[in-house]
Amino acid sequence: MTASFLQVITPAEDLLLAPLAAIRAAAGLAANDTSRDAELTELGKRVSAEITEACRIAVGETEEGEGAEPTLRQETLRETFCGSGRDVLILARRHNVKIVSVTEDGRPVTLDARALRSEPGLLYRWIDGHQSFWTAREIVVEYDAGFETVPFSLAGVVVDLVRLRLSQASIDPLVKSTRIEIVDVETVQTDRWVGSTPGADTTGLPPEFMARLGRFFNPVT
Repeated sequence: MTASFLQVITPAEDLLLAPLAAIRAAAGLAANDTSRDAELTELGKRVSAEITEACRIAVGETEEGEGAEPTLRQETLRETFCGSGRDVLILARRHNVKIVSVTEDGRPVTLDARALRSEPGLLYRWIDGHQSFWTAREIVVEYDAGFETVPFSLAGVVVDLVRLRLSQASIDPLVKSTRIEIVDVETVQTDRWVGSTPGADTTGLPPEFMARLGRFFNPVT
């Protein structure tokens, strides 16, 4: 078993997973209407964080040793693997992976282009046309991973979730039913759901949204 430690070297500048103009449109505003930008930016960040958590994106640490906010946006990362005897290293982050450097026990390693499978984040030890096992005690991989430009499919989930959150803003999602009886005195009875909100799985996102996020799930936690 190979353990790893993830550091964020260059964090993403923007954690939003959809353009602000698209989020404005979801709120029924013109693309250039900035009147609710503060509110919509915070909502967009919250929805982006919910999606990131649902996709199980690995949490790294800053160089100061503090927890860094996980994201599907592009970041530069340093991952240290402790252990040996593996034919492949499964990187903690994936999508558009580009290797910056690799060292084995402090010695730099130059890998062939075929060593990396960028989308799933798999790194094989291909050197000089030959594949072998990772046998060093410590392997340090510095790499870029994540989206510089967010795919339309991912941004679409964000926009639709923002629209859903806005529509729910004036509705209590825990209300199961309401009965109003007016005879001599008005009577209002409200029944509430106990437990999670109906239509949502354990992540808090409705199943149809989880299905659309399938490509972005991270097998590493």
